[in-house]
Amino acid sequence: MSRWLMITVDMHHTKKGENLVLQGAQILIIEDEPLIALDVEAAVHLAGAGLVSTAQTVEQALSMVEAPGLSGVIVDLRLHGQSVREVVKRLTERSIPFVFYTGADDIPTARAWPTAPVVSKPTDPGEAVRLLAQLMSKR
Repeated sequence: MSRWLMITVDMHHTKKGENLVLQGAQILIIEDEPLIALDVEAAVHLAGAGLVSTAQTVEQALSMVEAPGLSGVIVDLRLHGQSVREVVKRLTERSIPFVFYTGADDIPTARAWPTAPVVSKPTDPGEAVRLLAQLMSKR
């Protein structure tokens, strides 16, 4: 409850145009835990994203990464015990920036993409948003 309260307070104290590092971006959140997905979604909206979608399974994610106009992705390393390796491979093929936001220790998958930042849960999802915005600004 306090985390949501903090986000609400931050939204009311943010000046118009301030910290909108994802202004208008189309962001995909790939996360199998609904409460964590909501937390990340709140951080992404706070950063000004225009469209936010969520995938909870590898199958959903593989379909959703094909969306035209996708700007960036925040992705958990494991969804219901399955590796997201194929999803991340497709993101790389499409040159879509992504950040791993995970509590998993799937080190081989993370090592396969050494330029992708890894943010370990339970870190504030705002850190994943900040790193994603940095990657997107380099495109």
